[in-house]
Amino acid sequence: MLKSLRFRLNGKLVEIEGREEQPVLDWLRDDTGLTGTREGCREGDCGACLALLGRRNLEGTGIEWVPAATCLLALGELDGRALITVEGLAVEGPTPVMRALHVENASQCGFCSPGVAVALSHFLLAEGPRDEAAAVASVEGNLCRCTGYASISRAARALSSDFSGLPLDFPTRLAALAARGVFPPALAATMQDLPEPASADPGGSPPLGSSPPIGGGTDWYVRNTDPAPGLSPRFVGRDPELRFIETRGSGDGATLALGAGVTVADFFASEAVRAAAPGIERFEALVASPHIRARATLAGNIANASPVADLTAMLLALDARLVLSGASGARELALADFFLGYKKTALDGDGIIETILLPAAPRAFSFEKAARRERLDIAAVNTALSLAVDSGGAMRGVIVSAGGVGPVPLLLRKAAAALEGRKPSAHAFREAMEAARAEVAPISDVRGSAEFRKRVLGRLLAAHALRLFPGGFSVEELLA
Repeated sequence: MLKSLRFRLNGKLVEIEGREEQPVLDWLRDDTGLTGTREGCREGDCGACLALLGRRNLEGTGIEWVPAATCLLALGELDGRALITVEGLAVEGPTPVMRALHVENASQCGFCSPGVAVALSHFLLAEGPRDEAAAVASVEGNLCRCTGYASISRAARALSSDFSGLPLDFPTRLAALAARGVFPPALAATMQDLPEPASADPGGSPPLGSSPPIGGGTDWYVRNTDPAPGLSPRFVGRDPELRFIETRGSGDGATLALGAGVTVADFFASEAVRAAAPGIERFEALVASPHIRARATLAGNIANASPVADLTAMLLALDARLVLSGASGARELALADFFLGYKKTALDGDGIIETILLPAAPRAFSFEKAARRERLDIAAVNTALSLAVDSGGAMRGVIVSAGGVGPVPLLLRKAAAALEGRKPSAHAFREAMEAARAEVAPISDVRGSAEFRKRVLGRLLAAHALRLFPGGFSVEELLA
């Protein structure tokens, strides 16, 4: 539906009456003539439509800039925010990022090049390491049919070297990037604050009837590429009351509460989450691409009810509970009880997942997935395992989850029982592997046969054992 919107586009204030449900990609190309943002897959998979989105950070204390696939970004989400397209970067001519791509012959037809340039510009702007691996990882969500990827990787590595000494402090880093032409100085001057939104209620009213709740839009807009005029979404990801990570209570009963607007990137970056599941951040790269992780929400991953959702498998193993709100009020239930059948959930028709609750006490954690590609792929099977080890060396509170082996994500209670109270051993894990294979009923599909999935599940449990107890036993002992 039409709504008053106020935001910055390439540093300039824009005030419009716009269709809030319209994809930003279409508005850019059809209404503003900024056609450097390219229409490719319309599913967030190719990176051709990337732009930089400026928004409040999770803590609400400052501004963060994230890469966003504009085919999955609603125009209404720009209210009170800022957007930078490739034209905004190049207003004074080719930037160092663009020149690096040119020098390394990383563009032929040029269709994908704007998105690659945006992704690498974000790499230089964002917090985090400046090494070659991080540079190459920053363009993982960008596809190119012409060059192969060696030339793009060379350009990324060259930039990581040329800009290795960037300051850690954001204002100082931004000033350094502006001085070197990565961002035009006039644009950089606007990147540390945001305009006031035209709407006093950034999250929108509670959804009713045909008004869907949208988190990052990374699933909804794939299924609704051209939403009908008149739709009035509730933008959950914009609601500051729903984007938080906080610790509630203290001691052994402390709980982590994560709001519905928490993104995948927020989750893995959280020090509180990392304390509850030490090492969990190592699994972030196995989930989607950088620009999808920056926008997709944990609540959306759960509500999608995919039998093989990676974040759902992790949260099941972390003993997650949900707070649901809807027409009947608020209620709490275990995540495992949320899934009623294939793509069927316990949500009321117009309800949302308001909060995700996790025990805050530290637990050993492992996640594994089997897919055709190591990155950027849907798993054939995934699984997570968490446990504590008592003073006598026995495993306690064992939780094993699995996806891709039934119509819904599962807790493997028999596999967990085979490990509970026992000291880690190859024999104990072999029994857990057998129990896991016996309690699942996968189907055969394009990603693998039922028998393949059962065998893979057992192998992934062996991988958990090797990850959590390195040196405790050998692969040969586990698979004997």
